[in-house]
Amino acid sequence: MLHQVTQIKTDGSADYARLSTYLWEDSAEIPISKRALVLICPGGGYHRTTDREAEAVALRIMAMGHHTAVLRYSVAPARFPVALREVAQCVAMFRREAENWHIDPERIVVMGFSAGGHLAASYGVYWNSPELAGLCGCESEFLRPNALILGYPVITADQNYRHEGSIRNLLGEDWKDSELQKMVSLEKHVGVQTPKTFIWNTFADETVPPENSLLWAQALMQKKIPVEYHMFEKGGHGLSLANELTDNQDHVCIQQECQSWIDLVETWLRNL
Repeated sequence: MLHQVTQIKTDGSADYARLSTYLWEDSAEIPISKRALVLICPGGGYHRTTDREAEAVALRIMAMGHHTAVLRYSVAPARFPVALREVAQCVAMFRREAENWHIDPERIVVMGFSAGGHLAASYGVYWNSPELAGLCGCESEFLRPNALILGYPVITADQNYRHEGSIRNLLGEDWKDSELQKMVSLEKHVGVQTPKTFIWNTFADETVPPENSLLWAQALMQKKIPVEYHMFEKGGHGLSLANELTDNQDHVCIQQECQSWIDLVETWLRNL
């Protein structure tokens, strides 16, 4: 495994913003020349990035045969769209280094949990903005994500379904501004540029209303964009792998009924 940590820096980035990559080494004994890469954005309400949705998930996906990376993106007091710019820089890096790192440039996947899911979905609708292309010094197409994986994501700023803490941290003191709220209500911006998505959540989530995932799935369906959606009946928020490895300090994040989501992702990625 080739592991390295790279500082990610754009206007407004925090000093801790960094990308950790976990890459398969090229081997004459293994007949795989290029691999998909999954970029993971951990959750944390845009006020931190939790360890529980980072390296453990990355290594699980690497064990499937894919390259992985974890982005510790900038959170409050950094504001929208700082973290979005950081994701774009990472994707640009992956495509620039695709030959050296043995990455399949047609299989770059952005994955996120909770607020990190909001960030991943934000990238899914805004990756082709001229601002991001200018920032990264490339054509917009160079920044395209080929797919998204969203775990119990924050999607909307709609007062009926939003996770207020995430929206407050993302937008700051202007979080009630209707235009800003519309901008970060991602279901309103799904279009032909949005990639196919794997999404999962739980019916019993009392932190981020499950309607967030439904709004995203419905928006994709309306635009005829492929989506695989799984809602598990049991389980609270922030389950990560839902097993002992990613349990939290209160020991409420082991949920056997939900553990199959990562196996479903493995099948989905194999068919990407």
